[in-house]
Amino acid sequence: MKGLLYKDLMVVLDSARMMAVIVVLFLVTAMAGNGFSMVSSMMALLVVTLAISSFSYDDLAHWDIFAATLPISRRKLVLSKYVFLLLLGAGALVLNVVLAFATTLIAPEADFQFQIATGLLSTLVACILDIAIIPLIYKFGAEKSRILLMGAMALIFVLGFGVLRVLPALSIDTEAISFTALALGLIVVFAAAFLISWFCSVKIVEKKEY
Repeated sequence: MKGLLYKDLMVVLDSARMMAVIVVLFLVTAMAGNGFSMVSSMMALLVVTLAISSFSYDDLAHWDIFAATLPISRRKLVLSKYVFLLLLGAGALVLNVVLAFATTLIAPEADFQFQIATGLLSTLVACILDIAIIPLIYKFGAEKSRILLMGAMALIFVLGFGVLRVLPALSIDTEAISFTALALGLIVVFAAAFLISWFCSVKIVEKKEY
């Protein structure tokens, strides 16, 4: 498992360096405009991009064909991708905590708890998106799944916007929904999606012939 995770880490390292530059530029821009919460969302989005990049490199190198010759079960190969995603998510959370501290030092008027909350929720949503798309990557390949991911993100945006429009009409006060309730709800969705996605991915990979 350690070897598989190390392989994925080395694969996305070049992409991570480029994205780190983008994050720094985005952070500087955010500081100029006091848009600190947007950086948290940006970091969460990088989780999605890096995880899918590992699949893209695997496709280019025909990794699955090579991996099939190794004394590693396909179940473990699939599990390594999900563990890698969890590590990326944990890394994003750590970076967001550091960012929140830096934000309060640079701009004392900034709300530390809001920064942490934004980072947590953004990372959870990003990980759920990745978890949903991984079985499709195993089924159709990374490039086709990128298009599906973009469509899924657009659909979530439209649905989210629609829900925010409908709830007031139903006399439901969205501001009354606490962060704790929202976070717990997303964690439950994340856990359920993780198990379902992993099970589907294992079934897809076990049926593949290389």
